[in-house]
Amino acid sequence: MARAEIDFRMWNGEFVVTHDDPGRGTSPTLLGDALAIVHDAAPGPTVLMLDAKDMVPWARDTAVRLAGLIAPVRERVFVGSPADWNLRRLRAADSTVALAFDPGYYLDRKGSDGPLPGRDGAYGYHDAHPLAFRRSIPVSEYLRERVEGLLRLVPGIRELHVNLTLFEQMLDDGFAVLAVAHDAGVAIDVWTLDAGTPRWQERLARALDAGVDIVTTNTPRDLARAASDRD
Repeated sequence: MARAEIDFRMWNGEFVVTHDDPGRGTSPTLLGDALAIVHDAAPGPTVLMLDAKDMVPWARDTAVRLAGLIAPVRERVFVGSPADWNLRRLRAADSTVALAFDPGYYLDRKGSDGPLPGRDGAYGYHDAHPLAFRRSIPVSEYLRERVEGLLRLVPGIRELHVNLTLFEQMLDDGFAVLAVAHDAGVAIDVWTLDAGTPRWQERLARALDAGVDIVTTNTPRDLARAASDRD
């Protein structure tokens, strides 16, 4: 199944299609208008991933409004975010919306320069959780505890979106994140791998051999061709 992705956020009281806050004088596309195009498009295998960029918690009526925008195309979209609180609000507004959670605010790759989770923990991951304060259990056990806990943050998610470098670090540490996710009924999407980047074919092969369900890319034809050449 193919998929496309667009970013959206609240701006001036409306959901708009944009990654960052729009500048003054701009007129970003309304999310509702974008979803109307999806609604009017001929049926096909492509799913639209709506990547929510808001960190600020949505008000209840805001989540209800978003659910209303999604409702006419509910079967053709996913909503993803690292802000688990907003995913829970959307889940409360409509329990049937397909959700995807990115745990990057809580657990990230070693040496990440992101502002969250805030520090490198004792197990070699960017993790401010108390369990990461000092080493007390094997790395694989620590990772299992963390991932199982993260999967519980948003009940009923369908996908866990994992930074590819974080995924590879987990593999290096002997942790089968795919098995844990699949046991919970959750698919794994690794992001982002593009053709032309260093070792991209090797990294693609490793991800596919590990059994990932989805690979997010800006070069889908190249990755599809490389995957087909392996068969």
